[in-house]
Amino acid sequence: MIGVISKQSEVSAVKEFFQLFKTPWEWYVPHRGYGLVITTTGEVPADPGINAIAVYDSRATPLDHETGIRIRPISHPTWLKFNDADLPLYRTASVLESAEAPFLHLSGSSQGVGLEIVGTKRHIVRIGYDLFEEVSVLLSEGQPSENAGIPTLELHISLLRSIMLRVGAPFVEVLPVPAGYEFMACLTHDVDFTGIREHKFDSTMWGFVYRALVGSFRDALGGRTSWSKCRRNWRAVFSLPLVYLGLIEDFWLEFDCYMEIEKGLGSTFFFIPFKNYPGTRNSQPAPKRRAAKYDLLTIKKEIRALIDNGCEVGLHGVDAWQGTEQARTELSRIQEVTRQPNAGVRMHWLYWADTSPKALEEAGLSYDSTFGYNDAVGFRAGTAQAFCPLGGESFIELPLIAQDTALFYPDRMGLSETEAMDSCRQLIRQALLFGGVLTINWHTRSLSPERLWGDFYREFLNEIKEHRVWFRTAGQAVRWFQSRRALQFERVQFVEDGLQLKVSLPTFEPGQPPFTLRIHHPMVNGAVETDTGTQCPYADIPWKGEAELTLVQPEHSRS
Repeated sequence: MIGVISKQSEVSAVKEFFQLFKTPWEWYVPHRGYGLVITTTGEVPADPGINAIAVYDSRATPLDHETGIRIRPISHPTWLKFNDADLPLYRTASVLESAEAPFLHLSGSSQGVGLEIVGTKRHIVRIGYDLFEEVSVLLSEGQPSENAGIPTLELHISLLRSIMLRVGAPFVEVLPVPAGYEFMACLTHDVDFTGIREHKFDSTMWGFVYRALVGSFRDALGGRTSWSKCRRNWRAVFSLPLVYLGLIEDFWLEFDCYMEIEKGLGSTFFFIPFKNYPGTRNSQPAPKRRAAKYDLLTIKKEIRALIDNGCEVGLHGVDAWQGTEQARTELSRIQEVTRQPNAGVRMHWLYWADTSPKALEEAGLSYDSTFGYNDAVGFRAGTAQAFCPLGGESFIELPLIAQDTALFYPDRMGLSETEAMDSCRQLIRQALLFGGVLTINWHTRSLSPERLWGDFYREFLNEIKEHRVWFRTAGQAVRWFQSRRALQFERVQFVEDGLQLKVSLPTFEPGQPPFTLRIHHPMVNGAVETDTGTQCPYADIPWKGEAELTLVQPEHSRS
């Protein structure tokens, strides 16, 4: 069990951190007895029942004076090197100067930011930054796009986990991925357009003509696209009169194609609620090109077909992010068409404010999936797990990890398809390491001329399918995380021959795969011998929601 002592301002961040690192914890109670106490206030309890203490603080503390540690503040930005990974810090940090050898360093330096103090009655680990201040930044404003590829919050969890192993504290955690799977994937589509036929002689049409004729020719000359795609784009431009006359199909209407590509995987489509309304920002009208030209009522048949094929339909919010009444109005419009009680939301153009979570929650939205980047792919919150933004009570955010326009638009990442696939493979590698949900946004018109990103999308899906992946709609993924969040540890007791565990879980959905309980055994030299003779510091147990478990450690794996 972990005991926590933190500043009052950090209470929300502490609670959410331990929803992501799902391990038993509580606010420190004197004389309760803990395997580890974490403190960010500088307070170090003189409690003989504490096995180890981790002091996360950039300021000098009484402990530093007692143990001879000298504190030297360092300027921003600060990068640490942890397990060969670069870990950025976004708040104040300090170098710890001591006779003890550091186990955590500034990147490219021998200067220590993490020390283990030996020769005392209990383990003391000193870290030169405040863990929960870092968590607050990541779950509120997020990290800058230049650090998008770094799962920073997951690295903080990994560091704490390594500290617990270092001090020999046995513990159990519930992994952020169902048993039998390596990670989850969620395929989503923002519906900004439902046909080029709706755009006659406007900026959208002329932009399409320019990019299809001039842009694709330039890209083919530069080797950024194939000549066959250039020819397809040219043919699409010259077919426009026939499309407008209704003599051939509208090549921007791609719902059937997505259902064919994603057959059996489930996907989520976010629709804009009102036609010809761009919304507002900072009390001023948003750019006119933000407005959609389609009316939900004219595509009810297509929306119904998506739902009948197992897809989810959500709101692509225009003004919902600004207040409860706007969110209710837009949600009501979606429900008018879907006839379904629940809907999630992603904001058009990813508009967002600190007050958005509370407004969306009060309006009755089921979840949000806006927290991501327009100009990068990766982990704005430092994690791919669904989480509760610090501005909400229980509202869940499913972070957006990758979207097509961020990868390919020239004024964003502007990658070639080869470069983009390398970036996507890196996201898959991070998902394999840390779990969570790889949430992808592929706009509905992106299969069509002039983008023609369909072949890339198929290859991306094939790369994902190479692994044991649980594909879910956005709503289904959120419900799985809500179930994991509802799990409460009532008793965790390591005994000589194993573990006694009592857990409460209000609901366990039928058909849901088991959770994975990862048990870190009391160990010698940090390893446990397994049946295969390999060295493994933990055991994974599928858990189906039983209230009480007694797990007996095999004789050969006991410390």
